[in-house]
Amino acid sequence: MASSKATRNNSRKSGQSLVELGVGLMVLIPILLAMLNCLFIAIGASLNEFVCRDAARAAASGPPSAMRVGSNRTVRTGAPKERVVAVINKVYYSGLPMKVRENATIVETVRDVPPQSEGGAIDGEVSVSTTIDIYVPVQVQGLDSHVVLKSKHIVPITYMRRAES
Repeated sequence: MASSKATRNNSRKSGQSLVELGVGLMVLIPILLAMLNCLFIAIGASLNEFVCRDAARAAASGPPSAMRVGSNRTVRTGAPKERVVAVINKVYYSGLPMKVRENATIVETVRDVPPQSEGGAIDGEVSVSTTIDIYVPVQVQGLDSHVVLKSKHIVPITYMRRAES
């Protein structure tokens, strides 16, 4: 009698454990999947920051698109744009479902250009804005599976104009 009673108690305890495990997993799995989505968004944000910073440095390291003093100019073609696109294309491949868009916004502000006869540093700055598309791995009903983040960096122009002799 005692052994059959102990067997029944053991089977009830194991059944209760399975129910508790099932309920626990129903709560734990959505939390883990939400954390996975947050991790992908954080990785995408940092990737976009790195690409934007490096692209701004590259755009500011060479000659500006125009050697004239003026207000803010949006650069659509020329060497600064080519340097930015080269950085975006070089850094892009991460193997993750995210992509930095090539259509970065580049704005040059040239405040002072030394005369060609004297040469010297060009005073100004370059602003680069990049956008990244992140496709989160776990789609949740009611939430968008496509996240778009933007980044902007402003860097001083570091180009030195050579003096003509």
